[in-house]
Amino acid sequence: MTGLLSDKRFYFVAFGAVGGLMSALLYHLLEPDSALGTWVVGVGANGMLTAVFLAFGQGRYAGKGFNAADLMKAVIVGGVGGVLGSVVAFYIGFPVAKFLNVSSDVGRFIGWGLSGVAVGIAIAKVVPNLKLKTACVAGGLGAIIGCSLMYVINTVIHGAGLTIGLTTASAIIGLAIATAETAFRHAWLEVTIKPKGLTLEKERTLTVTLGDKPVLFGCAGDADVRLAEMAGAKAHFAKVSLSGSDVTVLDMTTEKSRVIAIDDGFDVSNARVVVRSK
Repeated sequence: MTGLLSDKRFYFVAFGAVGGLMSALLYHLLEPDSALGTWVVGVGANGMLTAVFLAFGQGRYAGKGFNAADLMKAVIVGGVGGVLGSVVAFYIGFPVAKFLNVSSDVGRFIGWGLSGVAVGIAIAKVVPNLKLKTACVAGGLGAIIGCSLMYVINTVIHGAGLTIGLTTASAIIGLAIATAETAFRHAWLEVTIKPKGLTLEKERTLTVTLGDKPVLFGCAGDADVRLAEMAGAKAHFAKVSLSGSDVTVLDMTTEKSRVIAIDDGFDVSNARVVVRSK
């Protein structure tokens, strides 16, 4: 169980699946009766809710919990992108498929792919140094694969096909984005967090990608990794930056900085941070 709680893929699959399940429940609750309505509610709401729950999953992974700013970004980008994808599929994808005399499924894949790209954009805004291109490609491909599996599931389980299909599709989008982040990064921080005080939490290790944006450690909600409060320290404890091949840590309590070598590290609050690289 400790290994699962240290793996972002577990968080993104689990929370992505919840987002897909919520979108399926919303679809059944609203029961849209128009062709366009089914797409807007089905794909649009799925994009929004998948993005929201993946953003929440990122927060849980980094120890931040509920972060209203991150969730609002996901609502706006995921929702607008999901609706845009459904509209494009309905008014452009299906007519183009008909004109080319190919299966109408091509139009569906276009809509789902665009929705997955929107989810990728939303998640790139909340995951430190996740490249936008990587997130978009992973989200789009994950959505297309998820849509394909949804068709397979619908042919096997007719009654619950939509619910299971949307849940599976969103889980795959989450898996694709989390896998792409780790596959295409060059340097990252390995953060081992030790529980402090009386708590049921276990020691766990998470990773944070290094890139253009400095990684912020602290006890405030805007920290990229949230740690326990430190006596005599403000809300922000340390900031780690990548410049070329040099990794620098700034101790924000002393305002002193130093370069850290690969496989070297430092202690901050209740965490041990080590620099890793491919």
